[in-house]
Order: sequence, then C-alpha cells, then structure tokens
Amino acid sequence: MRRSTWIVLLLVTVASVVAAAFVLDRKADRLAAREYGQPLFPQLAEQINEVAQLAFVTPKGAWSLSRDDDGRWHHDARSGYPADADEVKRLVVALSRATIIAPKTSDPELHDRLGLEEPKPLPDGKADSSDSAIKVVASDASGSNLAGVILGKTKQLGDATAPAKVYVRRAGENETWLAEGFFNLKPAPTDWLDRDLFKVSKDVVTDIRVAHPDMPVLELNRSEYGYFHVTDLPDGLQEQEIRLPATGRALEFLKPRDVAPENEVDFTGATQTTFTTQSGWIVTVDILDAQRKVDNTDAFWLRFDVRFDASLIEQLPVGIDGKEPDPIVAEDEEARARAAATKVDGWAYLFPSFTAENFMPTLDTLTKPKPEEDS
Repeated sequence: MRRSTWIVLLLVTVASVVAAAFVLDRKADRLAAREYGQPLFPQLAEQINEVAQLAFVTPKGAWSLSRDDDGRWHHDARSGYPADADEVKRLVVALSRATIIAPKTSDPELHDRLGLEEPKPLPDGKADSSDSAIKVVASDASGSNLAGVILGKTKQLGDATAPAKVYVRRAGENETWLAEGFFNLKPAPTDWLDRDLFKVSKDVVTDIRVAHPDMPVLELNRSEYGYFHVTDLPDGLQEQEIRLPATGRALEFLKPRDVAPENEVDFTGATQTTFTTQSGWIVTVDILDAQRKVDNTDAFWLRFDVRFDASLIEQLPVGIDGKEPDPIVAEDEEARARAAATKVDGWAYLFPSFTAENFMPTLDTLTKPKPEEDS
C-alpha cells in the first residue's frame, strides 16, 4: 500500500471515530437534558395508595411486606407480624419523589462499579462494604409491579433535610442513573419489624417475683420512697443498690431484635418473672436462652403475658418536688393493658443479653456479703 493511501485511510478512520464520539456525546447530552429532574417513577405518585406489597433482596436476605384489607402492614417472613408502618411510608414516599440527575452506563459489565449488580442474599446474611446493593419492588394487590429499583453506591450522603445522591437502576433495565432522594433503606429483614411493644414505668411497679427453675424464688418490693429491696434478705448479705433499679425498669425499654411465633419456641425450663403494678397491670415474662447471638452478644427469647386487675390500682403519691402525679384512670389503664396483651399474645421476642438480664436477677447478682465488721 502506498504511503499516501495509508495516510488517507488513517485520516478517514480518525474522522469516523471522532464523529461517532460526537454523536454519542450529543445523544448522552440530549438524554441527560431530557431526563434531568424527572421522577424516577413518573406514575408512582398517583399510584402510591395502590402499593400493597414490597419485596426486598439484599445481601442480608430476601423478604416481603404486605398490606392487609385494613391498611395494616405485615412482615411475611415473620409469620405476618406487624411491620414498621412508618418505615414503609417513608420508603414508598421516597420512591415516588426520587428524581433523576444524570444518566450513567447502560453496559451490564459496568454495573458492579456503581454497586448495581443484581443483589443476592449471602448464606450467613453478613455483607461487607462491597455488597451494598438493595433491591425493592413495589406492587399492587394483584401483583402488578408499580415500581422496582436497585440502589447502589452513594455518591453523596443526605440528611433529614437534604436528599442523598445515589446510583440506581430500575429493576429489569440495564440503564443506570444518578438519582436524588431520601433513600434510607434498612438492609436486614428484622429492621422492618414493628419493635414497639409496651411500656410500664418503674414508678408503678410494686412487686417483682423471679422464679428460676433451679433456685429459690426471689422477691423484690418497692418501698414508700420508691426504692426496690430484696424481700427477706438473708443475714450476712447487703444489697447492691446499683443493680436493683435495673430490674424495676425492665419493662420500660422493650425493643426486640427479632420475633417468632410462640409455638416455635420451647419455653420448658424458662425463668419466669412477674411484675405487679399499682396501675392494675400484671405482666408475666418467661425468659429462655436462645442459644444464638444478636448484636454480638448472647440472645434470649422472652414471652409476655399481660393482664389487668382494677383492684390493684393505687394512686401515686405527691412527688418530692411537690408536683401532683397524673391520676391513674382504671378505664384508660385497662384499655392500654388489653392493647398490649393483644399485641404480644402468641409471640416470642428475641432480646440481647443486656436487656434480658434485667428480667432474671438472682440473689447473687443483687447482693454481696456484708463487711465482716458489719455482719
């Protein structure tokens, strides 16, 4: 080939490449201009009340939430236990308001760079920093998809007032986008449980009875000054005052980490603790070692039985600050107790040891030997 011919061919090739790049750039520019600021799911805002199911896939698991005919959301992977309605609402609203900032790659080979590969649950449910994809599909009562998205890497974090910038891909599509929205999807199935049970203040607890299967019954009572004491304290022992209030407060902080139907947990050999209150509530708790970990510590199953006895009601005394406490109204307390009983009936709840231990004190944990000169 002559040198002049080779040069001409080279120039033609270079010109073609430049022209193709120009066309692609113009195409990308037009796509970006057309899509910028557009909703990621244009129809979802009008269909938001039709969302009846949310299906999730993350490295920590695959699960779904469903809405019943009364509008209540349930966790399908936890035998229909109530789901966190506030989290569901935030998610659906976030999907309906998410907007496109710019198009990214449509090459499936590059999806991993943006964290947008199809997520798969890992055997142990543990994900490292490279396993960030979360897939969620919203559908209506008939099963028709209303919106589906894979959320990948975050380019810019958001907060309560500023949306985050996240790489996304609509489910079933190869095109990827940088989108803006209040995305705060929790990656584990237990994150979507309604973890609010009930609360009983230590101020109304009067007596606590702890029955371990292999120990004498331990009883605590509250004095007129509001302090808990061991009933019939044996000679030679003194109370560890720093530990006693924790048992009195045990029913104030109930945030389970997981839940299961009661009939799936064998409570044979469980410790049983009963709280009697001057607000009429009687709460009996069975506590059993779950033989597993949660929050990197030992876990325990707890089962609650809530009853009400109006004859126990006794008004609280005036506080040391001179303020009159709110009156205890039998009808209100009975309604609250019935609501709590309905919620926990038939369920077992998983708690970390630092919560469960407050329900199963022993004489050894609540007392210590008196100094010899005081014995």
